[in-house]
Parts: sequence; structure tokens; C-alpha cells
Amino acid sequence: MSKKASVYRGRFAPSPSGDLHFGSLLAALVSYCDARSHNGYWYLRIEDVDSSRTVVDADLRIFKTLQAYELAWDGQVIYQTDSKQQQHYQKALEQLTDLGLTYRCRCTRKQLSGHSTYPGHCRLLSISEQEPHSIRLITDTDTIYFNDSYQGPQQQHLQQQCGDFNIVRKDGLFSYQLAVVIDDHLSGINHVVRGIDILDSTARQIYLHRKLGLTPPAYAHFPIVVNQKGHKLSKQNHATAVSHEDPTQVTRLALNLLNQDLPHKPMTQQQLIQWAVDHWLPERFKGQKHIDYGVTP
Repeated sequence: MSKKASVYRGRFAPSPSGDLHFGSLLAALVSYCDARSHNGYWYLRIEDVDSSRTVVDADLRIFKTLQAYELAWDGQVIYQTDSKQQQHYQKALEQLTDLGLTYRCRCTRKQLSGHSTYPGHCRLLSISEQEPHSIRLITDTDTIYFNDSYQGPQQQHLQQQCGDFNIVRKDGLFSYQLAVVIDDHLSGINHVVRGIDILDSTARQIYLHRKLGLTPPAYAHFPIVVNQKGHKLSKQNHATAVSHEDPTQVTRLALNLLNQDLPHKPMTQQQLIQWAVDHWLPERFKGQKHIDYGVTP
């Protein structure tokens, strides 16, 4: 095993579509504690591949929140819209195309409504490059198996449960699925710790890793935070930005919801984060799908 592969390398990858809310702060906390408890690296990536959703200066506010909560990242921040990243995505697209694994698709959302998986309308068609189109990756009949560190054994038959999926959108932007695979590979990420709401994407990302000749990281999907109506805390659901006024109170709440031990004595935020790392017990929420949250920090 190489030295690079033997060291834990994790990451936190928020989108700059708004400020961090409690759910996304908890995501940062879990991934940070998991990395640091393994004496590993923790990197920060701004997932702005969908530039149409980027909010001006949201990245800077994300940085300030992480700093206020003493969640210090390693190295330089990576942006998906950086020209170097885009070049790597293009190279991966060309590699997949050379392998005969891609095709142009002109299907509209209206045409696909009612289909739970892509029905393959355009797989055998010859569509002009000038015609509006996305680019899909051909899936095969193999079942993808993997063991999720938090959720246990998983499997997905992509052709039956997903179908051929987009790796380039109709507007010309690279898809999240392709970008995240290349990003993780380039950064040497070997442990991906993220919310269970992204679990369904994992098989597609493993499939892409394999087709590109890359080694997939280990995956761990923790329970998502839901509000009193059972909806995920998210920017789309108008979750409010997390407060900077009392980081220790918010951090204690997050750790309590994760069933972690809490210190009995008062601590600074820096001391509390170190306590969380030193006493990290992810087995306390293994197999859990969601965290009920009815308090505004």
C-alpha cells in the first residue's frame, strides 16, 4: 500500500448556494471528526459545478462559519469551476467516449416524466452535436456492491434502478456525478463521509470510478437531519443559517443528536471540537436514517 493510500484523506464539499445551516454544519462536524479521529487530513471543496445555483460570496460565508466552529481544513480550497478542474472533467469525458460508453440524449423532462429509470430512448440514435443534448453514460447489467461504514452492505443494479445517466447536462455543464469522482481522485480522497440522502448516488460514482480505471474511496453515510414535518433541513426548504453567536451550544446540540458523549465542564469551542474528535463514536448512529430536529440553534 502506498503512503498516500495509507493515510486517511477525507473532505467536506458544500455547495455555495447559501450559508451553512444546521444540517450542513452537522455534515461538516461528522466528516471532520471522522477524519481527525483517524489522524487524517480533512479537505474543503466548494461544489460549484452547477454555477447557475451559486450565490455571490456564499463560499466566503461558509469559510467564516467553519472558522467560527474551529473546523480547520488542510491545504487549499478546491473549486469545481476552476479551469484546471474543468480540463480534468473534459479529459474523463473523452476517455469514456473513446471507450464507447457515452451517447447524446435529446430527451426532455416532459418526455421522461413517469419513468423511474431512463428508458434508453436515445441510446441507438444518431444525434447531431448542434442539436440541444445532454451526454449519458451507458450502464451495464452488473450489480454494484459496497459496504457502507455507517449503513452496512449496499447493492444497486444501475441498469434496472437508474438507467443510463447524465454526465454532461444540456446546458453544457458537467454533472455532479462525474465531477465528484474526478475531484475525489485528484485530491486522493479515500474516505467519503456524507449524508444518507446521497447514498443513492454512490453506485453511480463507483461505476464511474471503475470505468475510468480508478479506485473508489470507502463510503460512510450518516443520518440526515429532518424538521418537525420530516423534511430534510436544506436550503431548498428554507433552513436558516447557523448562528455564530454561541458555537459551543450549537456544537453540543449536534453531538447530542449524534448520541455522542458530552463533556460535563465548560469548554471553549476549540476544546470542545478536540473533545469530540478524541471521544468520537460513530457506532452510536450506525444504521440510523434520520435525526429529528425541532430546535432552532
